[in-house]
Amino acid sequence: MQPRRILKKISVLCAGALLIACADIARQPAPLPAAAAGVDVDRTYDQGRQHHLAGRYGDAVAAYQAVLATAPKHVRARNALAAAFARQGDFARAIPIWRALTEELKPGVGPDGAYLFANLGYAYLLGGDLQAAVTALEKACVLDPLDHRAWNNLGESLRRLGQGERAALMFRQAEALRDHDFRGDYAAAGGTAVAAIKAAVASPVRPDNGWAATEVRTAADGTLELLRAPAHSALAARAPQPAPAPLAPRPRLDLVLLEIRNGNGVTGMARSLSHRVVGNGLQVTRLSNEKGFQVRRTRIEHHPDFRAAAERLAQRLGDRQTGRFDSVQIVQVDHCKPTDMRLILGQDLARGQLVLRPALPENQVMASTALAAKAP
Repeated sequence: MQPRRILKKISVLCAGALLIACADIARQPAPLPAAAAGVDVDRTYDQGRQHHLAGRYGDAVAAYQAVLATAPKHVRARNALAAAFARQGDFARAIPIWRALTEELKPGVGPDGAYLFANLGYAYLLGGDLQAAVTALEKACVLDPLDHRAWNNLGESLRRLGQGERAALMFRQAEALRDHDFRGDYAAAGGTAVAAIKAAVASPVRPDNGWAATEVRTAADGTLELLRAPAHSALAARAPQPAPAPLAPRPRLDLVLLEIRNGNGVTGMARSLSHRVVGNGLQVTRLSNEKGFQVRRTRIEHHPDFRAAAERLAQRLGDRQTGRFDSVQIVQVDHCKPTDMRLILGQDLARGQLVLRPALPENQVMASTALAAKAP
């Protein structure tokens, strides 16, 4: 009965998504024009991907742009170019590319075009445009009802909009997709009448190497999960063994959106720091300037729900001479939108009195979080 319950659940959710998503969503990319002579498009694109995966985003962008100079409608290169911009927090350049790609889709695309809406919605989410994120992610979930990442991101967008009940529904949907081999359940249950699910089951499983699938790890409520549960076929192949005792859930890092505000007037400091501060669940999504640049002491402002994240960031900023990492002010504020925290750079950082140490590996952060939870 369990497979049928899963199918029924997904069918109901897909029908609900269809009611709220825009009607003109099923499109597919136009055929690529012939490449101009003298440029090996595939080779140049592959070189760009190698740079991209190695974190050399400037070289990756140059390679993708070389491809597009020859083949302007190359979908993979355009998607990868947007991903490279987004990796650097440049959503203003990434979003128009993904928006154009989705607008070019034609009827009948199904799951093959869903990842473009998923990437667009994820960029909107990280950029703070939550309503636009919901619209794009709803379309992604309708086109590919089996993509648990899109359901997670939709739930996170709704949660940040204050729509807790709908968000919980999306999180449960994502959890069901992560924890079950749906294609096996689908076959055992004899199929479904929902066309979108039929198309999603028939399409190949997309590898977890797209931008939206590799940006961050999940929050404690299941948001942005990157890991897949083992397929039933893999589990069945294992030798029988006694069921182990259930493990206590590991504490996980929340996705925390961070604004860096330049309060000392040093040109480029906020942007430079944005590349070094990421880690431990932080995602820099906004850079700004403090009027007058008269901030003497660096401080961290945070929404009440993100005190722990603010303390983790403060522990990475410390006095250069004494080595103490408790000199940064932590201030709770009622309003940080569209982010969760704000790092305001002071003159102490400009004078070199403060240093930023690298983010701890995630397993060390989770261990310290667990120890803190046990402390009296």
